[in-house]
Amino acid sequence: GVIANNEKVAECFFKISALASQDPEGYREAIAQRDEDESDTDKADETGDGSKGVVDKKRKETADALGTTLTVLGRCFMKLRASMRDMGSRANVPLEPPQQTRILDETAGLKGVHGCGVPGAGGYDAVFAIVVGSAARRRVEELWKNWNDEESGSVVTLPITPENVGVATHIELPKS
Repeated sequence: GVIANNEKVAECFFKISALASQDPEGYREAIAQRDEDESDTDKADETGDGSKGVVDKKRKETADALGTTLTVLGRCFMKLRASMRDMGSRANVPLEPPQQTRILDETAGLKGVHGCGVPGAGGYDAVFAIVVGSAARRRVEELWKNWNDEESGSVVTLPITPENVGVATHIELPKS
C-alpha cells in the first residue's frame, strides 16, 4: 500500500544520498553522464564496452547503482500513484484527480523522469516530477507549458534544482 511504497521511495532517496557521499566525484560524473545520454542519444560509446567513458571501476559501480536506484524509484512512484488513486476512490476523495492523472501519465512517460505525482493530501492544485538532467527538465517544462485541456486548464512550472549532494536530511529546521 501507500505506506510501503512511501518507505521504498524514501529508501531510494537515501541510497542516492549515500552514493553521493561515498563517491562524490563518481556521483557527479554519473549524473552528468545521464544528462548527456538524455540529451544526445546518438553519442558513440567511447570505450566500446558499454560504459560510455566511465572507466574507473568504483565510478562505474556508482553509475550502475544510481541507474538501478532511479529505475526502482520510478517503479515505486508508479505503485504509489496507483495506491493513492485506489485509496482516494475508496474514500471518495480526489487524491489524484483524473485531470492530473492524464498529465502525470504523460510526464511519467518522458525520458529522464524518475517519478511524479500529486504532493501532500492530493487535490487539484499541484503536481511534481523527479528528473535527472537538464534535457529531462526541459522536456517536462515543455509538456507542462503546452498543456491545456478544457477539464484541467493550463500548468505553470516552478523548476527547483537540488544541490548535487543526493538527499539532505534535517533533524530540525535549518536556521536562516
